[in-house]
Amino acid sequence: MAKIIIKRKKALWQDRARRYSILVDGKEVASVSNGAAVEIEVEPGRHVVQMKIDWCNSQEFDVDVGAEQAVTLECGPNASPFLALFYITLWKNKYIWLRGASAT
Repeated sequence: MAKIIIKRKKALWQDRARRYSILVDGKEVASVSNGAAVEIEVEPGRHVVQMKIDWCNSQEFDVDVGAEQAVTLECGPNASPFLALFYITLWKNKYIWLRGASAT
C-alpha cells in the first residue's frame, strides 16, 4: 500500500501543545502532535495534502505516490512571536508551512 508520512518539526513555543489536522484530498484523515510523525495509507496516485489548525492552514501540496512507495512531507508553524498576529489574520492560509522532506 502507498503511504504519505507527515513529520512535524518540533516548535519551541507556537502550537506546541496542539495537534495539526491532516487533510488528504479535502478529507481529515489524521492529526499530528508537535515533534511527531504520522503514516497515512493511501491509494497509489495523485493526492492533495494540507495541514489545518482552527481557521488557519497550510497551502495545498500535491504529491504523486506510487504503489508500495512512501512520500515524506514536513510541516511546522511559520510565525515568530513578532509576526503571529499577521499569520492568524492576514496570512492565515500560510500559517503552517508544508514541504517535501529533505533527504537525510
